[in-house]
Amino acid sequence: MEKILTFSIAAYNVEKYLEKLLQSIVCTPNHEMVEVLVVSDGSTDRTIQIAKDYEQKYPETVRLIDKENGGHGSTINRGIKEAKGKYFKAIDGDDWVDSLALEKLLNCLPEIDSDLVLMDYKTCYEGGEDVLEKTANIEPLKTVDFDNVISKIPYMRYHAVIYRTQMLQDNKIMLDEHCFYVDSEFMLYAIPFIDTITYIPYALYCYRIGLGEQSVSVAGRRKHITDGDRVEASLLKFYRELPKTISENRKKYIENGIAAHCTFHINSLMLCEESKEIKQKIIQLDHNVKRQSLQIYNNMNQMSRTVWLLRKTSYLAYSFIQHHKMKNNQ
Repeated sequence: MEKILTFSIAAYNVEKYLEKLLQSIVCTPNHEMVEVLVVSDGSTDRTIQIAKDYEQKYPETVRLIDKENGGHGSTINRGIKEAKGKYFKAIDGDDWVDSLALEKLLNCLPEIDSDLVLMDYKTCYEGGEDVLEKTANIEPLKTVDFDNVISKIPYMRYHAVIYRTQMLQDNKIMLDEHCFYVDSEFMLYAIPFIDTITYIPYALYCYRIGLGEQSVSVAGRRKHITDGDRVEASLLKFYRELPKTISENRKKYIENGIAAHCTFHINSLMLCEESKEIKQKIIQLDHNVKRQSLQIYNNMNQMSRTVWLLRKTSYLAYSFIQHHKMKNNQ
């Protein structure tokens, strides 16, 4: 059967989570429309065996790709190369999908012919509540010109996008390998090539947050500082090489996206133990961005101020609540 959607699963030592993800896909009534590529990135736990079990049980849907370790970007690169579905969805092996939303999506996709399908998603806190994340303020289930609506879309997240596979393959979209934080590259490298977009207002992706080993944890951000440097350099190179014909709306969107990565990276540097080397990295990042693009630099500073204000507001709110708790207990 011709596949309408490929899930490319970045699977590195995810034995604790992979079965939940695979089951959330194959339990949907129309899962035969889906291709699931489990890209094991040099796993040493039971990840490969779990994938083999599902491959044997669902041979028309699940396929294991066992390769040497190359990092998150390498799993997406391999997934793009191998994908047979009309649309391509990257997903991390410790996350999962909402099965009902997937069923609805698969009912919609055959009638859609956009370069980008944008969906809502859920942030799922370990031991906490799920939070619905809305991604766009555009008319749902309608194919529209990307340039006309890009200003209505906040910075798109990795969890929200589904690309036309042929667009990724034809334009040779490739991410850095042996590197974390390449989701910024995945979100921006395709922007020059998207002509049309369709927004489907269902929360498909369930993004697990709160695991100590995640790259976005404080420990992970400290550990992978040099990866942030690499992605920053790659994004700025991509920006310098943008075609002069690119629309102003797309250029602004890309500037904002690069600023978001740089803000994240400079905040990661500030989480590290204070040292001469870290101070120098912060100064170099600041000077480098300012030298290459004043607009990205200004966007980055605005984002940093916003983060600071949010933190201050949260602290004041917490202090206010604690004060009244103490007062009521007196």
